[in-house]
Amino acid sequence: MSAAPPAEGVPFECAPPYHLESRLGLIRAGQPQVVRRAILAVTIAWLPLALLTLVRGDFMRPDHVNAFILDIGCHARYLIALPLLILAEALCAPRLTAIAGQFIAAGLIAEADRRAYERAVASTGRLLHSRTAEVAAFILAYALVASLIVSTPSAPVPLWHGVIWGERLAPTPAGWWGLLVSLPLLFLLLLGWLWRVGLWARFLWLMSRIELRLVPSHPDGAGGLGFLSTSLEAFLPLAFAFGVLAAGPVLNFVIHRGASPTQFRLQAVGVAVFTVVLFASPLLVFMRRLLDAHHRGVLSYGALTHRAGHEFEREWLPARQVIDEQTLKAPQFAATNNLYAIAARAIGMRRVPFDVRSVAVLGGAALVPFVPAELLRLPLDVILQKVGGFFI
Repeated sequence: MSAAPPAEGVPFECAPPYHLESRLGLIRAGQPQVVRRAILAVTIAWLPLALLTLVRGDFMRPDHVNAFILDIGCHARYLIALPLLILAEALCAPRLTAIAGQFIAAGLIAEADRRAYERAVASTGRLLHSRTAEVAAFILAYALVASLIVSTPSAPVPLWHGVIWGERLAPTPAGWWGLLVSLPLLFLLLLGWLWRVGLWARFLWLMSRIELRLVPSHPDGAGGLGFLSTSLEAFLPLAFAFGVLAAGPVLNFVIHRGASPTQFRLQAVGVAVFTVVLFASPLLVFMRRLLDAHHRGVLSYGALTHRAGHEFEREWLPARQVIDEQTLKAPQFAATNNLYAIAARAIGMRRVPFDVRSVAVLGGAALVPFVPAELLRLPLDVILQKVGGFFI
């Protein structure tokens, strides 16, 4: 059974594991306490690993590749990506909630379609609050851990995770904690975000089915839907977190095993493309509405400016052979110029509710964590010279 959503709108703050955190008192009404929860997540996922490896002697080993403290992939997962997935709620979730309400605030939905909007809000809220989805996320998180145990070869796994017996890896106490607590917690938060993004995409699809009141000449260049592009900015912390999860193991291979960073460029590009597709593709459901508005703008504003142009020529060209400064200040010149500017916006409006820059920044956020691996290809003096160039 699912809890009822709040009446004030789509509560995108309430994705799994919302019910568990509420039961533990980590989340209260209007108090997400993301910093406290992020610190607690690190305390649960990373700190026991450090203590258990310290007791067993794996915290620092002569063979650095197997030492816990030098396992960059582990620290990337539990010291950076894990808390970032929680901290991102403070930026992303409220932004999605505000964007959902903007359809009404901006007057994009006619009163006759208000009920359809309210049904979309209610159904999205119920699904975000779904206890069934949260239980399924828990089960799937442990299923993913089990699949990793079966499919991951033991050779590249640092030995603080376990001792190799034949062809299998027998987990150490730290290894068991990672498999039973740390990794499932990370997967649970990732699945919660995927559920939230999936419902965000569903909500946008429901909005695209409503006859939106788009204005082709709107100054945002997207018929009035330009506010949707702010969702890409909200997803930047998640894009960076995905990049961190992918770049951590890469740095392990580059630093400890001497691999070349160029071997992993395809992986870096893949993460960036995945991030852009995941967060930008839901906005493409409005393409048909924007195409219709663009076609309407080309015809209506084109006809209007054509008539205005004929009137302007009839008034000024035959009678005024000499155009002086006083003539240029005539109200009709300014009015015609303003009309042409408005029509130009309508005719040049975008067919998607985001621009290239927003997409590039989103993909770039996923690529930033790979920069250290690329820097390792350069000698230290070259790096210092390039960094110093920014301050000279």
